[in-house]
Amino acid sequence: MKQFAIFAVLFFVALGSTLVHSSDWSGCANDLDRLHRTTRNAADIANGVKTKANDFENCKMYPNIYDFMQDRCRTMASDYQSALSSLENELSTVNRRIRSANSSCGVDLSSIGSSSTKPQTSDFENSMCNMYLDYKNKLPIETLIKICLQSLSEMECRKCLGQ
Repeated sequence: MKQFAIFAVLFFVALGSTLVHSSDWSGCANDLDRLHRTTRNAADIANGVKTKANDFENCKMYPNIYDFMQDRCRTMASDYQSALSSLENELSTVNRRIRSANSSCGVDLSSIGSSSTKPQTSDFENSMCNMYLDYKNKLPIETLIKICLQSLSEMECRKCLGQ
């Protein structure tokens, strides 16, 4: 959740130290603003997913207390799935914003926030993997792989997530 905000901050810091020339500073600034807003939105949505997941788990474990609709937790399951879908959509938007900022700012974002502990993989793969790993125990693995596939290959996603 906070990973998105941290990523955005790291991007801004790295951008200032690595850019020498850019042909479209206005476009770059606009894309960075959009990326910043989108990462904040994604973090908010991820917090909502966490809340919906907790509500759903509580309903399954203690239906006499938490199944307000008395529908065997179907409403809470639906709310949780809807929140997951919203998060998937927002993370797709984050990926698009990253690619757009990469292009308009003339900088390779793959070097930002990467880990040197995995030299056999690209810096981009490492940074994306680290972001997805933050959600490994918070989202269903199938959902996380689906989101991961939007930026990495299936092999890279499965390797990253230990599948």
